[in-house]
Amino acid sequence: MRKSLMPFVLLFGTMFLFGIIANIRGVSYPLIKDEFGISYEQQGAFVSIISFGYVIFCIVGGILLSQFGVKKTYVAGFAAMVMGLTGAFLLPGFLSVAVALFVVSASFGILEININALAAQTFTKRTGLSLNLLHFLYGAGAIVSPRAAGALAVSFGWRHAYLASIPLALLFVTLAVFTRFPVSEAKVSEESGKPKKISYFTALKTPMVWVIAAVLGLLLAVDISSLNWAGLYFRDIHGLDPRVSTAAFLSNYFILFTVSRLVSGFAIEKLGYVRSLFITTLAVVVIFIIGFMLGVRGIYVLTALGFFTAIHWPTTMAVAMKYFKEDAPIMTSAIIPIAGAMNAGIQFLMGLTNRYIGPAWGYRSSIFYAVLALAALVFLVRRMRNPYKA
Repeated sequence: MRKSLMPFVLLFGTMFLFGIIANIRGVSYPLIKDEFGISYEQQGAFVSIISFGYVIFCIVGGILLSQFGVKKTYVAGFAAMVMGLTGAFLLPGFLSVAVALFVVSASFGILEININALAAQTFTKRTGLSLNLLHFLYGAGAIVSPRAAGALAVSFGWRHAYLASIPLALLFVTLAVFTRFPVSEAKVSEESGKPKKISYFTALKTPMVWVIAAVLGLLLAVDISSLNWAGLYFRDIHGLDPRVSTAAFLSNYFILFTVSRLVSGFAIEKLGYVRSLFITTLAVVVIFIIGFMLGVRGIYVLTALGFFTAIHWPTTMAVAMKYFKEDAPIMTSAIIPIAGAMNAGIQFLMGLTNRYIGPAWGYRSSIFYAVLALAALVFLVRRMRNPYKA
């Protein structure tokens, strides 16, 4: 029993840790900008490069997974996370801090591939419900993160938020070392009697991989825009303190985000995965428009984004898993870095929008990308009429 339970503890625990560490940035990024005196353009490049670290190491994670298996890749991912968090606390200067946070983002990429490969093998029924429950743990960590990071930043400085995360990362390194991972059963060719494999290159040549990645990339960019740019928007346009108002906004955002992942899975299974994505993305567009029209009071309306953006990642992955079936692990390992690259590029464009159009418009441009996501979903529905053939 213990042998079968520990991989699930590691799987769900990793998502909780992701939620904690990833969402320190809502508090730390504006304070990093202030401490080192960087421009909006540099801030956009900083966010984009860190996002690309995630993308690149999603690919590296897929290679490591195929070469060394899940356990060794997990250990490598958490080891990189500990290194990056330590560097963010200790290293001086903007460039060295950026490198350290790049390493943290890289560790997320390595571990992301492992989580989705394991989930694809585990959640064979009611995939949307199961994935939303898994990602509920991310939201649970994200609720705690902004307020804790804000309190540490007020008392000690933003670096201590990363310092406090190191013991948790060390705990999961230890768990990964002493956990026995399940061995998956590969498909066997009737002709050769050897396991059949879909190569990473084959996945990249599959058109539907790119269609789903485009949907995920646009939704991801819209969802993450609140984490990367809301703090600067509220401070520079409305004069709010990121250590207090933004921390409260993000914490409340993730309360709704987490509740949604806990309860929405049942509705998603009844409505259908793609229809659920349509409904929530349309709701996001409406919330953005109303929130920005209300000015400083819009902070209360924009908090509601958390409830609707929560389902985007797990439900889009559920679409991929349902469509590609037994080939889902390798297909999703190709989808994730493509979507991540799109998100990184869009985050950089948001930085340029702030720089050249005005600091109010980077975050507001999320409306445009949400509308593009709706168009991509229409195209996805048309493509899904042709079933996947392995």
